[in-house]
Amino acid sequence: MSSHVPSLKTKLSKHTSFFGVQLWILILSLILLFLFIILIFLLLYIIFHRRRKSYNAHFRLPENPISPKNRHNIYSSSSLDKRLLSCNISEIEMNLSKPELQFLFSDQWHSKSSVLTDLESAANSSSLSASIISERCRRGNVFTLKEIEMVTNGFAEENMIRTSGDNGVIYRAVLLDNRRAAVKSLISSSVIEAEDFIREVEIIGQVRHKNLVKLLGFCVEAYNRILLYEYIDNGNLYQWLHGSQGEARPLKWDTRMKIIQGIAKGLAYLHEDIEPKIVHQNLKSSNILLDHQWNPKISDVGLPKLHGPAWSISTTRALENSGYLAQESACTGTLNEKSDVYSFGILIMEIVSGRLPVDHSQPQVFLIDWLKSMVSKQKIAYVLDPKLPEMPSTKELKRIVLIALRCVDPEVKHRPKMGDVIHMLEPGDMLLNDVRTMISP
Repeated sequence: MSSHVPSLKTKLSKHTSFFGVQLWILILSLILLFLFIILIFLLLYIIFHRRRKSYNAHFRLPENPISPKNRHNIYSSSSLDKRLLSCNISEIEMNLSKPELQFLFSDQWHSKSSVLTDLESAANSSSLSASIISERCRRGNVFTLKEIEMVTNGFAEENMIRTSGDNGVIYRAVLLDNRRAAVKSLISSSVIEAEDFIREVEIIGQVRHKNLVKLLGFCVEAYNRILLYEYIDNGNLYQWLHGSQGEARPLKWDTRMKIIQGIAKGLAYLHEDIEPKIVHQNLKSSNILLDHQWNPKISDVGLPKLHGPAWSISTTRALENSGYLAQESACTGTLNEKSDVYSFGILIMEIVSGRLPVDHSQPQVFLIDWLKSMVSKQKIAYVLDPKLPEMPSTKELKRIVLIALRCVDPEVKHRPKMGDVIHMLEPGDMLLNDVRTMISP
């Protein structure tokens, strides 16, 4: 045993070919290097794990619902200023394609304390008290401008869907659960003050009907006023009636009737089923979006209340020029349920005939005048859209045309309510008014 020890010491003391370093020094150096590498990996793992945990806390909904009694503590905790409150994601109605952008979004109205600081800092310029802002944010689905910039890739031009006239610009965004959203950036100079804006948006946000475009959230930060809606990706009714889509695939009669019935149900809900009731004030074919099952969804619900008087005047004038505005509303500037009913009647005529409400290329510029003349000449079959792939029965066509004429009755008191229109649209319903009384000037 003792003879081996000197031999081992001799071997370890030998000089190696690695720069003449003794063997034992080389072995010890390799061991220390190995331990150092392991230590570096451990430190990197710890740093990565902490960053990942921080990222999840910032962008992911917490797994455990927050009870009402703990909600105040969450709002007052600065460490959770950037966290969204937990809530249930509603069932997705459509299958969506691969997202271009991803971001977390809830379908239900919930609040997010990350905007409280921004809104409170803007309170001085908008005359909002911090207590009012906090209460509004707790009840509203508020998002920061930074978050909206993230989902629109900085309001990139490639994500722009279209301009919306005096309303602003609409962008597309894709959420973390692969649902799409439409982001409407309003023209700030035409909207009401922040406190009133938040109050009106809260009312609109509670509106829920399958034939209305759902408002998902909003941003009111500095001078920005932004609304986020569910995204309906099958175009609007105007495109299908008058655009290239309609030329390639004309809407069938049954589809057109489904669209008419859906619009009627959505309007009846706004006029008669909620409190306070909502008058749309800007009903036209470009504001009727269609999903892939041809369900119509009325957009821009409640939007007029978010704007000031100047915007309402310009919108009313545009509605008149496009042929959707009742004569009494054009004279008085007053828009109510009956003016919505009139616009709906014009929409029916547009859907049935495929003609624009105002078309200067036609001998009779106004659709309503042309249709009345066709009815008075007993040429009702000629009012049908020539692109229709199949013809409805004469009885069905007469019934739909009569409903349209009743909705545009010059006598406001004779126009039906939208709830009555729904019953009229039922195949078994008997209309008592004679067509001749509807075509008088």
